[in-house]
Amino acid sequence: MKSMRSIHSLIRCCMILLLLTSCYSKEERRVLVIHSYEKDYQGYAEFNKLIKKEFAKAHIPVELTFFYLNCEMNNEQQEIDKINNFLDSIAGWKPELLLVNDDQATYSLLKTHHPLLKGIPIVFSGVNYPNWELIGQYSNVTGFHDKMDFRKNLEMAHKLTGKNYIYTILDFTFLDRKIRNDIDNQLKSTDIISNLDWHLDKNDARKEAAKGHIIINALSARNLSQNRSEDRTKGGDFIWSISKYSTNPYLQTKYDYTTVTMASLSTRQRFTTINELFDCGRNFLGGYLTPMHVQVQESVHAAARILNGENVADIPIQESAKGYFIDWNVMQKEHLNIADIPPEYTIINIPFKTRHPIVWWFALLGSITAIVGLLSGITYLYWRETKRKRSILYELEDEKESLALAVEGSDTYAWRLKDDTMVFEYAFWKNLGMAPHPLTIDGFLSFVDADYLDTTQALLTKKAANGKHFIKLKCDFNGTGYQWWELRCSTMKSALGGQKTTGLLLNIEDYKKREQELIEARKMAEKAELKESFLANMSHEIRTPLNAIVGFSTLLASPDDTDITPEEKEEYIDTINRNSELLLKLINDILELSRIESGYMSFDCNDYPLDALIRDTYQTHKILIPGQLHFLLEEGEKGLIVHVDKNRLVQVITNFLNNASKFTREGSIKLGWSYMPQTEEVEIYVEDTGIGIPQSEQKMIFGRFYKQNEFAQGTGLGLSICKLIIEKLQGRLSLRSEAGTGSRFSIFFSCKKQPI
Repeated sequence: MKSMRSIHSLIRCCMILLLLTSCYSKEERRVLVIHSYEKDYQGYAEFNKLIKKEFAKAHIPVELTFFYLNCEMNNEQQEIDKINNFLDSIAGWKPELLLVNDDQATYSLLKTHHPLLKGIPIVFSGVNYPNWELIGQYSNVTGFHDKMDFRKNLEMAHKLTGKNYIYTILDFTFLDRKIRNDIDNQLKSTDIISNLDWHLDKNDARKEAAKGHIIINALSARNLSQNRSEDRTKGGDFIWSISKYSTNPYLQTKYDYTTVTMASLSTRQRFTTINELFDCGRNFLGGYLTPMHVQVQESVHAAARILNGENVADIPIQESAKGYFIDWNVMQKEHLNIADIPPEYTIINIPFKTRHPIVWWFALLGSITAIVGLLSGITYLYWRETKRKRSILYELEDEKESLALAVEGSDTYAWRLKDDTMVFEYAFWKNLGMAPHPLTIDGFLSFVDADYLDTTQALLTKKAANGKHFIKLKCDFNGTGYQWWELRCSTMKSALGGQKTTGLLLNIEDYKKREQELIEARKMAEKAELKESFLANMSHEIRTPLNAIVGFSTLLASPDDTDITPEEKEEYIDTINRNSELLLKLINDILELSRIESGYMSFDCNDYPLDALIRDTYQTHKILIPGQLHFLLEEGEKGLIVHVDKNRLVQVITNFLNNASKFTREGSIKLGWSYMPQTEEVEIYVEDTGIGIPQSEQKMIFGRFYKQNEFAQGTGLGLSICKLIIEKLQGRLSLRSEAGTGSRFSIFFSCKKQPI
């Protein structure tokens, strides 16, 4: 038991932890993303989508806010001020982490020294030249250094183009000078010659190229005087200068409007050391670089570690992973083949067919085989289905002929409803001796007996619910007289959403005649049976008191009566009198029952105030009810008028009260009335606390000669007479009783209220 309790406790703890974890996982983490360039930069839509995707893969729900610095349109101080103002505006939102991308945004953000930055982790990425001194002022900053590798990019350009002369566009801004110095430093110990300062003239450059050396030159767009002397003799036109180099490969080393625009003039392959211009429609063939998806993966992975509780100080700044990447779409424009691309290069945007030709051909052949197989299967199934339908059609034709023969001999006719017109088959018109013609619903109703118009119209005008329905009606179609017909119909929804009604019309005249004959025969049999039963019951009920009268009369009339005491004589005489009264009452009840059934009993109906009638009856019986019983009057609403025969109604109430007195030993008897405004009826009731009537006998209580106790005094005709009287007075009787609890006999009449 202890082990089971421990297991249950452990399960509950696990469920609580799972619940807390699920609640926690649903909380969105606030992350601010700061971009260096304008919002319309082509790559940012994909960049932002990748951020959301990577956070989702890390199972961290985030609320992302994006800020675009648009550094090309602002100077250094403007950039700092712009970020400062934005950080002030989100102080209420307060991000939990900052993702900052590229040099300009990273430098400007850290340069603000905004108070908000003190406690918020910052992850930078895509930064080519980090300001290490500035970064060192923050303990909550980590990120990824996108260090450009110029040697590998130049070697890549030479390998793919076969050209030794490679040029770039560099001016003398702060960033340009850093790039120039970086190129010089990286190429010092290599065979690649940095001719950024044009220390080699044209002849010397040709000699070095002939030796197999790669030479990189730099053109200045803003400082034309810094270009080679022979390039300045043509009026200082930079466009003319760059046109001389357009046949050579171009290497992009930074992202700004000037260099991007000028690079588009190069007609040879263009390469890039940064991912901003790769795979974004700028026609750059490739480069040795950190692609956008890798940059996002690295930064979001570090952010996820921090959001999951890891300390920023435990995540050192690292160099971004790089690789050789080629754009397939640009390859096609440059007419390069895959065979020209070294295997260590990654080709993006390459079609599946080209990347995996064998798999593609197998898939194509498999698809063709599957399609051919599918078409063959469909053709076979179509052929088999056509054959099956043709077979079914032949069977239906045979069944139709058989059904037509059967229907023709049974006076049964099929019909369907089409646009409010009943369409009958030819056999219907033929058997009626009429010419076939369209039969509208109104036309059909004109043949129907007036007593059946409403139900027939409701059925045919679609007022009936969906399903199967039938009615019996009288129709005269050809003027030969009304005959009995049965109209069957089935209403269902069609495939088009409407209703579809079909059915059968059966001539049941012969059936109705036979049914009527059977009903009349049954009534005759019932009358004979009732007569026989009535005579048997009556002879039994009469014989019982007669036997007592004759027997005791014989004893009294006997000459040898000396042994009979005077007390016995008095008892015999009393018995004779009681049985004489019982016999007389029985004969009176039988005569009264006969008069009611034969219609000879007259009823004098008038309007009577109900309250006065019931009170008079109550006062009359108040002295007749046995003293051990409480006789109560329960009065209902005043001013009710009933149209009845007063004497007959009092007779019925008296019978109910006598029965209640007879079968109630203790308790009470209630006489009263209650008005029911919903039906404008009044209930007159007699309720007792007597022996009650079992449920099984309540249906027989109003039958003739029925007595719950065969030894009890009475004829068994009283309630039967009451039922007939009330029915003649246009009322109805009701019984509510429970054995051992009591009974309530009720009379219901229509009534009207007397105006006040």
